Amino acid sequence: MLRDLRCAGADFCEEIAGAQESTFSLVYEGEPRSRVIWETDGFRLIADLSPLSVGHLLLLPVEHYLSFAQLIEERGVELADVLESVGALYRATFGRLTVLEHGSSAAMKSSACISHAHWHLMPIDGNQVNSLIMADGLPPAALTDLKQLVPYGGAPYFLCGQQGKYYVYDGRRPMRSQYLRSIVGQVLGIPDPLFDYALVVRKELLRETVARTSGWRSILDGPR
Repeated sequence: MLRDLRCAGADFCEEIAGAQESTFSLVYEGEPRSRVIWETDGFRLIADLSPLSVGHLLLLPVEHYLSFAQLIEERGVELADVLESVGALYRATFGRLTVLEHGSSAAMKSSACISHAHWHLMPIDGNQVNSLIMADGLPPAALTDLKQLVPYGGAPYFLCGQQGKYYVYDGRRPMRSQYLRSIVGQVLGIPDPLFDYALVVRKELLRETVARTSGWRSILDGPR
């Protein structure tokens, strides 16, 4: 259990900036030494600190944005390149890929305190995720292009994407804490409240994820 978990938003910023001491370093104590899978000028791909499954990764921008909706205009081309590069490799390694985001806003008061934009990359069925979100009374809006996410910047939203198809949900309605993790928990058969990132850390899943992605950097960077 993470008893004194620091604000994950600030921690993201510090960790990707190269801080020697972070929540990750304190929890994993050098095993592994890093959870960074790959980096580009604008993005970092890292293993989730408290994964719900093997293959649970986070994609986050180096610069601080509240959501991907706020970065699309400036970083959309690079994001598309990252998704193309990582997507095929991710599916070859873990079987399938679904992208999830809880886009935050400056007005949000989240108990999870995660304000740095990040996408969850998970090897789960996005159709199941969408069905469960709709069952909670949140109708989806289909996006034919990620640029259509731009108007949602500044307001909370939920996003689910699979095989280039994205659905966005209005996140202004109060939902249960760690909502998307609770949805993923249902898909994976993880009972409430064991999806809570601070309650069960599942270190062995991160370590396996890092091991299975250890060769990605050389593939993604290509010949030098």
